[in-house]
Order: sequence, then C-alpha cells, then structure tokens
Amino acid sequence: MKKKILTPMFASAMALSMSTIANADNTEVANKVENTKEDNKAIQIDEYKEEKFKTASIKDGVAVKIRQDGDVKKVAYTGDSFKVVGVQGEWVKVALDEENEGWVPTRYVDITNSKGYVSADKVNFRKESNKDSEIIKELEIGKDLEVLEVSGEWVKVKHEEQEGYVSAAYLSEEAPVIEEEVVEEVVEQETEVLSSVDNSQEEVSSQENTQTRTENTSKTTQNNRVQNTQTSNVEKPKQEQSNVSTPVVEETQVQESDSTKVQAVLNLAYSKQGCPYAWGSEGPNSFDCSGFTYYVFKNAAGISLPRTSSAQSGYGETVSKSNLKPGDLVFFNTSGKGVSHVGIYVGGGNMIHSPSSGKTVSITSINSSYYSARFVTAKRVL
Repeated sequence: MKKKILTPMFASAMALSMSTIANADNTEVANKVENTKEDNKAIQIDEYKEEKFKTASIKDGVAVKIRQDGDVKKVAYTGDSFKVVGVQGEWVKVALDEENEGWVPTRYVDITNSKGYVSADKVNFRKESNKDSEIIKELEIGKDLEVLEVSGEWVKVKHEEQEGYVSAAYLSEEAPVIEEEVVEEVVEQETEVLSSVDNSQEEVSSQENTQTRTENTSKTTQNNRVQNTQTSNVEKPKQEQSNVSTPVVEETQVQESDSTKVQAVLNLAYSKQGCPYAWGSEGPNSFDCSGFTYYVFKNAAGISLPRTSSAQSGYGETVSKSNLKPGDLVFFNTSGKGVSHVGIYVGGGNMIHSPSSGKTVSITSINSSYYSARFVTAKRVL
C-alpha cells in the first residue's frame, strides 16, 4: 500500500563507511527534493509496518548515524545490534533504549529473528495456528523459543527441534523475571525443626511412662537402675532440644538473606538474555560486559560495582575457580593486556555475560578452551 506525502521523512539521514562519518545530506535524495519542489509532485513512501521479535545488526565495515526527527541519537558501528520496532520502505526503526528510538537504512543492517519468551505458565504449544489445533505441549513461564514467523495473533516457533504455534498474547520479547518465594522455604525448615522437637518430647514422655511402670513392678535395686536410666535418657533429649531450635533457625535466616540476593541477581541477569552488546552501554536493553554486571548488581542487590571490568576485578573477596558459587564474578584476559572481560557465574561451570559486538547476553561455559585459557580471577561480592 502506498501513501502520499509532500515531504520525505528521511532526507536528512545517511549511513557512512566505518572510517569516515560525513554530513548526513544525501545528494541523490536532495535532488529528489528539488525536483519535487519544481514539479510540485508528491513522493511515494511505503506504509509503516510494526515489527516484533526481530533484531537489526550493523553490517561489516559500516558506521551509521541513527536519527530521529533530524537529530542524531547514536552513531552505530559494525556488530552493534538493536531491537527492531518497525519498517517503512528502505528504512528500519530501532529501539536505542526504553525511551529513545531512531531510523537507519535497511541496506546497512542485517535483520534476523530474535528469541521469544513465554510470559505465562502452561501456555499451549500447538501444531497449527488455531485454538482447535492439537496441543503438542504446555510450556512453562520463561521458556525461550526460536521465533520463525509472526502472523497476526499467532507466532510460529521452534521448540526442541519441533515447529509449532503459540498465541502472540503469551510471547514476550524480554524474558520475565521469575521470583522465588524463599520465605516459604524458611518457614518449612522452621516447621521441620519444631516437629523434630515435638517428636523428641513425645519420646521423652513415652520413656518416662515406661520407666514409671517399671518402678512400680521392680525391686528397689532395679528401681535405682531404672531411675539412673531415666536421668540419662530424659535429660539428654532436653539438652538436644535447646541446641537444635535456636541455632538452626538463626542459620537458616542468614542463608535465606544471602540466597535471596544471589537469586535476585541471577533472575535479573537471566531476564536480559538476548539483549545486544553495545560498547559503553549499561542497560537496560543493551550492555557491554562490565555494564551488564554493573547494572545487574546495582538493580538486583543494591551493590554499586566499579564501572570497568579491570576495576571490578579488585572489588570483593577473591575466590578460587574450584570454589566458585552462583553470583560470583569471573574475570578473563581477552585482550592480552590484563583483565578485559567479566561475567556472572551461574553454576555448573557456566557464566552469563555480554560477550562482544554482534552478540547478545547469553550463558557460556567458563571451561571452554577459549575462556579456560584466559581465566584470571574470581570475586565474591555477596
């Protein structure tokens, strides 16, 4: 569908080579404007179309000014990636952050499908794109899916090598933050402790009743033996009760406090999977490596880390690679000049990090040949 307007929307924007960024005036477009004025004719512009689940990455050897309403919002370089908001003709609209958007020529970007995340629990994964279709599986909240095609109210996706459809209403471009109710776990542990104490008291009462009957039916010498047995059997469980109840509950509270912060850090980090790498960015929708760790720890745990990976490597308590725990920071030498990369350890020999230009926040093994050879140190800040 075509739409007539009297002024071209993007005559001021132009992409340039990596080595040079010149004025945004485009001779060819300018000539079209002059011809339009002289001939008093309208220019044909394609209709704007919104897009979801797509990423635009700047092509090799390109530096481009991303503009909005004639103002340069950002200069993007090879490998920079942005969430696609819409497309109009030969232009693509991208999100720079939560508040700012801009336009870039489509010829300077590669547009690919991005991941989608299930935003509700027990979402139907169907064989066809209708509500009467066979349900292949129920998907859990937070499950990431490979998006193949968006068609109205349905999204064609790939899950575990099988293609199918989910409702667009239950698929999000960002991973949801899943909160765990740690408090309930503490209550259950306290209940177990109290139950154990009650059982000990019941055992004590049972022993006392048995021993009383023995006293009534035994000789004096036997009574003395039974009484001695009562003293050892009864007092010992009472002593165990005082040792168990208070210390165990206190220890649980400490563990709960630490684990809550660690879980909050991991939840926020996981929710940023798929966000593009952008040098110098610290969120909320794009990050460099230290910008990612800075953002996560500040917003999830209230901890303000230094801004660079090198400075962060001097913060916190040093831990060995063999004693890593989820939430620890792991540092690497990827430039040959000391610490130059950082990630957050998530357990199982893996870290979550913002790798490099052209890539997105993802989970990677620290025991791979690349990162294992470049590991420098690790720090515990929680």
